[in-house]
Amino acid sequence: MGLVVTLQITETDENKMLMARSRFPKAMGGMMLGLSLVFFIMYRAASIYIWLLFYSSAFLDKALFFAIISTLILFPILGFFLLFYDKKIVVDRELEEICIRFKFFFPIWKKRIKFAKIDEIIVENVCNSKTVAMQREAARGTGKGIRAGYWLMSLKGKDLGKLYFDRNPKKEVILSYAENISRLTSKKIILIEN
Repeated sequence: MGLVVTLQITETDENKMLMARSRFPKAMGGMMLGLSLVFFIMYRAASIYIWLLFYSSAFLDKALFFAIISTLILFPILGFFLLFYDKKIVVDRELEEICIRFKFFFPIWKKRIKFAKIDEIIVENVCNSKTVAMQREAARGTGKGIRAGYWLMSLKGKDLGKLYFDRNPKKEVILSYAENISRLTSKKIILIEN
């Protein structure tokens, strides 16, 4: 799921770029809350039998009880998190800074990075291993190109260290993000392919 919850450029001009999270996590949060409602209805219908598992002397029955109860608790929490969590990145040439904002109902964390602290923008391919689908396509000889791994973009600087910035399964998308940031910050892009 981490690769699906990516950022996308929503606004861009000569002096500013805004990256925001895609709408998919909100839809996924809504689906999880709907599924939580179904689980709760099922729990209400079978609550007597579920609590019999708790009072049973067998270890497996107790483990099953805790698995059911933890699912009933964690699904709505994760659903609310996906529904209301938001991340925005603003690259502003006039202020000469990158502002990263995290929000869950209300702003919870904000980080400002001055352009002077950034030396370079690193785009690297990680987890570049052959998947089962790639091996099957190679065996068939169809020549279809299947993506391997995914791409990380980091900001690197002497005072900053290496700060993870964004990820994407598509090389061309992450490179377009890096090029836009490079255009605004006047920093060079380093491409690392494994």
